[in-house]
Amino acid sequence: MAMATPMLLSHHSSNPLEMDTSDEEARYMVTQIRETPSTDPLNEEEVDDQQYLHITPKKRSVKVNGVPTPFRIQPKPATTTTGDVYSDGDSDLEIVDDEEEVERWHRREDTFVQTAGDMVGMEEEMEVAPEREASVDALDEEDEENTLQLKPPEEQEEILEEIEDLENAVPQLTDDYKIIDRLGTGTFSSVYKAVDLYYHSKWHNKSWHGRHPRGSSAHFQSLPRPPGSKVFVAIKRIYVTSNPERIKNEIVIMEDCLGCRHVAQLITAFRHHDQVVAIMPYQRNEDFRDYFKDYPMVGIRAYMRCLFRALRDIHARDIVHRDVKPANFLFDSRKHRGTLCDFGLAARVGLHAYGGDHCFHTSPSMDAPHGRTISNKDLNTEAIKIAQKEARYKSMLPSDRVGYPEKDLRPVSKANRAGTRGFRAPEVLLKCNDQSGAIDVWSAGMILLFFLTGKFPLFQSNDDIEALMEIASIIGKKRMEKAATLHNRTFATNVPSVTQDGMTWREFVQRNNPDLFRSQSPPPSATPSTSPTLEDGSTLTAADLLHPPDPSSSQSTQSLYSTTDLNQALDLLERLLHPSATDRITARNALYHPFLVEPGPGDDAFFPHPLGKGRCGEYHFRDAVTEEHHAKFVGPKYDETRRMNAGEGIPIGDNVCELHRGMPEFL
Repeated sequence: MAMATPMLLSHHSSNPLEMDTSDEEARYMVTQIRETPSTDPLNEEEVDDQQYLHITPKKRSVKVNGVPTPFRIQPKPATTTTGDVYSDGDSDLEIVDDEEEVERWHRREDTFVQTAGDMVGMEEEMEVAPEREASVDALDEEDEENTLQLKPPEEQEEILEEIEDLENAVPQLTDDYKIIDRLGTGTFSSVYKAVDLYYHSKWHNKSWHGRHPRGSSAHFQSLPRPPGSKVFVAIKRIYVTSNPERIKNEIVIMEDCLGCRHVAQLITAFRHHDQVVAIMPYQRNEDFRDYFKDYPMVGIRAYMRCLFRALRDIHARDIVHRDVKPANFLFDSRKHRGTLCDFGLAARVGLHAYGGDHCFHTSPSMDAPHGRTISNKDLNTEAIKIAQKEARYKSMLPSDRVGYPEKDLRPVSKANRAGTRGFRAPEVLLKCNDQSGAIDVWSAGMILLFFLTGKFPLFQSNDDIEALMEIASIIGKKRMEKAATLHNRTFATNVPSVTQDGMTWREFVQRNNPDLFRSQSPPPSATPSTSPTLEDGSTLTAADLLHPPDPSSSQSTQSLYSTTDLNQALDLLERLLHPSATDRITARNALYHPFLVEPGPGDDAFFPHPLGKGRCGEYHFRDAVTEEHHAKFVGPKYDETRRMNAGEGIPIGDNVCELHRGMPEFL
């Protein structure tokens, strides 16, 4: 039987690179925290597998028998080989861009003369990693390759059986990768660690490496691996039961995210019959619970900067992640590197005039990424006041007359509720139909809250109503009513713990981690505090959070952070966890907040612009028919258009993209 044609597909919504655990108690706790019900935004009618397996991907530079294939399948021009690595031996490999054209574009790229304000020698800088970086990576190689031996014998046997099954199911994997361990398993997939056997000799890797300059925190993504080193990748095996539409959505979004900072880059993906696998760079990750309680401020800043740079870049591409949480942000605490992964729930943001379902705010726009509150003159303020008055009246009724019916026969308000328990923003819980990147910012604020309180998880609701009550018990009725009104909803409760004015997030942190506010003399490098934390496996209720242990029972007398650091962090926290989406700080503005801003060039200098934006944005466009990315080149002796591969032609900061440097206009 001939081998199936390879297709470009992606990993699913489970965390692709999170380390698994063999400890049963820890596994149970992880399950309780991580495997909570999440609404799938793409759970409409299932698509037949056979129909799915014949989807033809777009935007590829290599063809096999006339069918576009994953971009990474193309070899380097200097080492072009015949035959398709991922298809049967009868296939002919057709390189769309011949060697002469490739060389011509390379010469044009080399003609660029940089000005004093440009990133000097960017291409040359990215060719050689710093010595310290290379030495650390070399020390990691042996440890990374032998992780399987550190696991219990019975687990090793189980993993080896899975690896053998995967190699038999997808035989072409063994030609290019050596699978050495299992990184984790989920409901929809399993992820394995492997060595890329031909990174140095066979593949053209620049499209997924990107071109981040040395000054960027994402420069490590663009560094070629040292010659002769072992290159590790993550191989994700997607189960045949996965929703095809969800896989398609994720792979298209991941392709659009190529070149984004601190975002998992898709190297390639393909299928063999009903087996689908995706290949991504391996990212070292540490369990959030192992370091968050006493992490120094420099580490917290690095964590949040990486996260907000990832969010800024994807939000600029009209993409909302929808499931931001520690398990989906792979962080190496040694090198302060973070990578946002798992785009299984990600969705597009539509740019429209007004929100759906009569919300009282506009849709996201370039000028207002989180939308704007509609002016009172455009609203029926009288009807709003009547609804609010009725809700407040209900809040004063006895308990047997407040709540919601067990069998609610009212029309269902449909909205995207995808996300993880404890991380959903108020607008998600209130079923707003015009959600924006503000929901990711709220989730990021929750992570900062974990760092400051020394507690994770904080919220353990069973449904959306309980989740709203958990938030309301902190911020109070007044602010929750205002947030509900923004989305054409009302909020009514007579629960005594939900006060009218609530408290600030600063007060909430102080109640739950009083040691943070004790002595403010030690610098950020001070001895870690022993602030009160959860016992392993336990959970918190809203009452626990509002009535924490007596501060006098704590053994610590010193704060881990300085007064300035703490005040800045708490101010940012208030802005991240603002209950009204339109007033919540954006990812870009968070990077310019005093807590995260860095000396020197601002974040704008390293921002990879989306298609059509940036200094040479007018020369980039998407084909109206094929929706493929094209770039136009104009000069004294040429005027032509070239189709771009995903990850190519991305201008960074005030610089033009790598392919427009030779144009006279930009010299």
